[in-house]
Amino acid sequence: MIIRNVREEEWDDFMKLLERSYGFSSGFFPRYYPYIYGAECRDLSSFYVVEDNGKLVSHVGLFKIKAISFGISIIIGGIGGVATLPEERGKGYMTALLRHVINVMKRDGISLSVLWGDRQRYGSFGWEVAGQKQALYITSRSLSRSGIRPIEVSGVEWDDAVPLMSKHYESMPIRVERKWECYKGYVSLDPASLGEPPLRVWISGDGYLISQGSSVRGVLSRPNIVEVASLSNHEAELVGGFMKAASINEAVVHVNAYDEARLGRLLKIASYYVVLPEGVFRINNAYTLLKSFEQLLSNRAQEHGLKDYEVTLGLRFNSELDKATIFVRSGSVEVTLSEESRNYVELDERDGVRLILGGPMGYVAKGLKPLITLLPIPIHIPLLNYV
Repeated sequence: MIIRNVREEEWDDFMKLLERSYGFSSGFFPRYYPYIYGAECRDLSSFYVVEDNGKLVSHVGLFKIKAISFGISIIIGGIGGVATLPEERGKGYMTALLRHVINVMKRDGISLSVLWGDRQRYGSFGWEVAGQKQALYITSRSLSRSGIRPIEVSGVEWDDAVPLMSKHYESMPIRVERKWECYKGYVSLDPASLGEPPLRVWISGDGYLISQGSSVRGVLSRPNIVEVASLSNHEAELVGGFMKAASINEAVVHVNAYDEARLGRLLKIASYYVVLPEGVFRINNAYTLLKSFEQLLSNRAQEHGLKDYEVTLGLRFNSELDKATIFVRSGSVEVTLSEESRNYVELDERDGVRLILGGPMGYVAKGLKPLITLLPIPIHIPLLNYV
């Protein structure tokens, strides 16, 4: 068994491996994920495969995602395309590949990883469901009662909207860096996750909205609003304009829970909401992750009046122990590798993921309660960037 990257000359065989493993039709992956598998945008160093007896039998993709959160940037390791040929399953290939890419992330200093999959399946490798977003349900009644005046929008072809979308996308303070040129000709999200294609783009001078949903006799019924962005803060008005233009009475839009300004504007038109996780995350290095967000943590310490506090946080995964120490002095936060703190709290790594990124905790140790005022770290991976 050899673990290596895919080679250009075997790309067609690699595509067949993925298609057979998932039961998808020929050409599915470059069609639905052009920013990963498209000929002009793929990076062969992202695709890790197992070769056994000269045959490609299993794959795990490790895709570098640049996440931006209130001006702070970090690289996240996106895990996708986890696949093993049906006749080759049960031989430990996936386990070997996942352990391999975890080691690659640690070697390359990638402190955080995300995937979208079964919690129990990936939990044994340290991934845990975490993060928080709100799914806002909007009706024509809730819209009319809000007093928000819809903005007139028009439906356009995807490629024609890219220049406008790339500009207004920057208004989202929690997002990922997106190579818009890699979305050329994009038609749909994976129908297995969000319903039937195609995507539709609606624009005005104030921003854009992307919708997708099932239809009856050509009429949309409660579509997902995949993305809405506006440099002039008119997201709610764009949603209203879309619902009017599409002649629909209900829609759903997802917003990160810590994108407070955008969330507040869209809550005005929501009839109700449900809380959902952002994804399934793994912390590869707690110190590096927390260190990246020192300034954000300091801002929160000052907002909450937390002046003096210290804790050494230990995240245990099997025999491994990942530590980081957080000092708050006069409202300023410093994250170090030092173990000088007299307050040591050790958690299971998956509990640590929920603590740091947001999620249900149940019991919280007394020594951690001040830390909760500084957390969670806000991360949002838009649906268009899922891997």
